[in-house]
Amino acid sequence: MVKKILIVLALGVAALAMMTYTQRTGPGLLSPDRGSDPGGKIAYASAGGIWVYTGGRQQQLTAGPKDRQDKRDAQPSFSPDGTELVYTRFDEGFSDIYELTVSSPSNPVALTRNRPQADTGSAEYAAEALWAMQPAWSPNGERIAYTSDVRTEYPGLFSIDTNGDAVRKLDRLDHSQQAIERPAWSPDGEKIAVANYVTRNGKGQIWSLDTVTGKWTELTDSQDGAYDPAWSPDGEWIAFTMREGTANNIYILPTNAEKWTGNYPKPVQLTTDGVSRAPAWSPDGNHLAYLSLKDGSFDIYTGSLQLDANGDPSMAGVSKLTDKANADATSGLSWSK
Repeated sequence: MVKKILIVLALGVAALAMMTYTQRTGPGLLSPDRGSDPGGKIAYASAGGIWVYTGGRQQQLTAGPKDRQDKRDAQPSFSPDGTELVYTRFDEGFSDIYELTVSSPSNPVALTRNRPQADTGSAEYAAEALWAMQPAWSPNGERIAYTSDVRTEYPGLFSIDTNGDAVRKLDRLDHSQQAIERPAWSPDGEKIAVANYVTRNGKGQIWSLDTVTGKWTELTDSQDGAYDPAWSPDGEWIAFTMREGTANNIYILPTNAEKWTGNYPKPVQLTTDGVSRAPAWSPDGNHLAYLSLKDGSFDIYTGSLQLDANGDPSMAGVSKLTDKANADATSGLSWSK
């Protein structure tokens, strides 16, 4: 049963976002007068492969397995220096974390090895098949956080070193009925924010795990759920997606409890189109990228973050970087220098 649920989670919005494959080194980009280049590299997934937007161009790094429709590459995350990238390769009933060098991506290396040894379709195959997903590189470059269903029904939080060794389970939550998703490190490497579904009403909420003490802190109490956390480079903010009814928008909240007015920080809404998700911070922390479906395709948008006299944030100067990129919104974005 968990396999079916996980596939639904992984493919939900992807089925909407992954449409016709096209090579996007020219078509699919906005003209210079319609979108400004924010600098750096933004990784995303589309059409079963990993792509990078940089300097006004889009480069395909991987094509994904082609022998079955449910096989694809997704969920990219840059190393701190931007030279390496980890991602998830979804296969037939299982998935693994892979690593590649951005400048020569043709030889990716598997960091996890979940392919069953039993025959495809057998009961043994189903029992052996495991998931490793949603990798996130630590700020010091030494470890990669990810989610996995090893020894549990639904995915919990793990980490692994860059050689694929020294696996550690990081959380002690009960994953017999619900999962956590989308780990995001604090810049000091001491905390990891996640979308946690082990909550009072089963709705996803943003929680933060202190990796030193093991203490969890609840950061949102949204009626309809919150997900896609992204920690700012200065550690002061977490951007995330919050759902209200059928609307999904980008919000931001302060991580410093001294700025809270109650048990939770007050979220500040940054987008209003109702079809945005997957925020990612620029390396300098001055901009946010996100995906929006408002023009009929999930495309990359960026805006600059500003603080008013009271220290309240807003987003201005929004630019659309891609056109009909058909990005996989469930995979998110990763932004590096």
